[in-house]
Amino acid sequence: MANKILLLVILVIGYLSFFTSCANMGMPSGGLKDSIPPVVLYSTPAFNQTNFTDQKIKLTFDEYIIIEGLNEKFMVSPPIIKRPVFRTKGKSLIIDLNEKLKANTTYSLDFKDGIADNNEKNPLRNFRLAFSTGPKLDSLRIVGFVKDAFTLEPVPNAYVLLYRGKSDTLVYKTIPDFVAKTDRKGFFAVTNLPADTFQVYGLIDAGANLKYKPGIDSIAFLDRRVVPSARYYPANDTTYLAQDTLLVLGRTKFSPDPLYLLSFGEEYFSLRFDKYVHPNRKFVDLTFTQSVEDTFNIEPINFKAKKGWSYIEMSAKSDSVRIWLTDSMNYKKDTLIFKVTYVQQDSLMEYYAKNDTIRLFFTDIVQPNKNKHKERHKIEKDLKTIAVLTNIKPGFDVYSNLVIESPEPVALFDQTKILLFEKLDTTFKQVKYKIESDSINKRRFKLAYPWKFATNYKLSIDSAAIKTIYQLDSKGFNQEFKTQEEEHYGKIILNMKNITVPTIIQLLNDDKKETIVQSIPLAKDGEITFKFLEPKKYLIKAIFDRNNNKKWDGGNLKKGIPPEQVMYYLSVVKVRSNWDIKDDWTLPSQPLFNKKIVDEELEAQKLKDKLKKRKKTTAF
Repeated sequence: MANKILLLVILVIGYLSFFTSCANMGMPSGGLKDSIPPVVLYSTPAFNQTNFTDQKIKLTFDEYIIIEGLNEKFMVSPPIIKRPVFRTKGKSLIIDLNEKLKANTTYSLDFKDGIADNNEKNPLRNFRLAFSTGPKLDSLRIVGFVKDAFTLEPVPNAYVLLYRGKSDTLVYKTIPDFVAKTDRKGFFAVTNLPADTFQVYGLIDAGANLKYKPGIDSIAFLDRRVVPSARYYPANDTTYLAQDTLLVLGRTKFSPDPLYLLSFGEEYFSLRFDKYVHPNRKFVDLTFTQSVEDTFNIEPINFKAKKGWSYIEMSAKSDSVRIWLTDSMNYKKDTLIFKVTYVQQDSLMEYYAKNDTIRLFFTDIVQPNKNKHKERHKIEKDLKTIAVLTNIKPGFDVYSNLVIESPEPVALFDQTKILLFEKLDTTFKQVKYKIESDSINKRRFKLAYPWKFATNYKLSIDSAAIKTIYQLDSKGFNQEFKTQEEEHYGKIILNMKNITVPTIIQLLNDDKKETIVQSIPLAKDGEITFKFLEPKKYLIKAIFDRNNNKKWDGGNLKKGIPPEQVMYYLSVVKVRSNWDIKDDWTLPSQPLFNKKIVDEELEAQKLKDKLKKRKKTTAF
């Protein structure tokens, strides 16, 4: 009996130990997660049904569904004018197309991923239903991608428009004959097409009316018309299914091959007053949708405009304007009223001067402070001087200019009070430099000097070197800094081949903005060097500068001019300190729309993590 009790205790302890150790590895999952999307059991009409004329569609699934976002994703081709109505009933989805269908026409309904199961939200991806209102079902198709012409990034939710007509103005004022919408990868498929000839456009349709409006929408087009076709190719081998039955295997080849539509925004007069703000008592900021250079004027309404009442600054693109108020009697007002004048176009495309009245308000924010006398003394002292700004930083770049900037417009700039010293041995020696004002921001000055690597310098600015239009003097400024060591930088050397047109090679930061770091124009094959590079990752891009104006140009739809072609070096380039990267880049003769840029370091890390995870799973 005692032996039986001992054996029972051992079994219980072993049982508890086993399940306790398993519990430490992870909590019970509650079973396998449902990852299967809903399945269509039957539909009305049936798939590829002919002679269907009802405007109501019914789909019945094997489970309950949800249709979040289906209104935006659903597409009917040929397009219908009215908006369809969706409702669910039990496990069915009912779509009312809400208008009479055309006779003898094949319709294609594209649901994208707008249908999902109710429990786990598994989407039914790329679901389509085709039927015909006549005895024949059209089955041709045109597929491809819409990409941004300048970045080659896919353009999701763009419309692809097909027209049977030959007029170049159809896309401006006519609903297309057939339509599709791109997915998140920019892919489109216009299916169930008849045998015909089509003009093909891509449209980012801000107005959601399937018509192109220059200046608001972006457009893509092919410079040729497209004829879809299909041809069946039987396989070489045949299969016998039964004594008297022969099955010929093969495949259908659809033409054309996938198309690439490159989207761009046309330059178009669409000047509008965007916004106005009053962030500081001394100035107001106005923003426009396009340049207002030589077309802008502003006049005060609630105070008298004396000579020199304002100082105006414009941004590099002349689409933003800052108006500095020079008289304290004016900028101390809590409310400012202005008449803003700029050029506009009427319905006949005639230019005229448009006037807008704007009101701006400003209220000082008072911060509570226990020591009011000390705080007031500090504010009064700070109001009498300004602090200059510089771009000095540890490890100053030898290829950069030293920037000195005033926070307010400058009335007087005394260069004699700005001294630059270079450290030789143990002492600083004054050196000569060149300085000039920035061509855009007149408050900014660029100090140029042939910097040496790993060398100590000192910038000394005497007080009152700058006097602002508000009669404020700059504070004294003294700062030592050291330039970067030569070994810190890396270099990229490319041997460019097959340069057949003027080409711009750009070195870009490896980020979403793809900021230009350096740019080199090329007219023929040869070696180029990007030098003094910070150790980090970069992208390289080629622009085929068709008109040789040293910049990328979009297209012109009316003239049939496509956007200038771009191409990417398909590897991320990692620059290391004191290291030269050398490679050949042969540009292909045919357009290449690929932007699958491989980051070898990132891919290696992903593989390492995957193997590590697999090893852990196997061990368990």
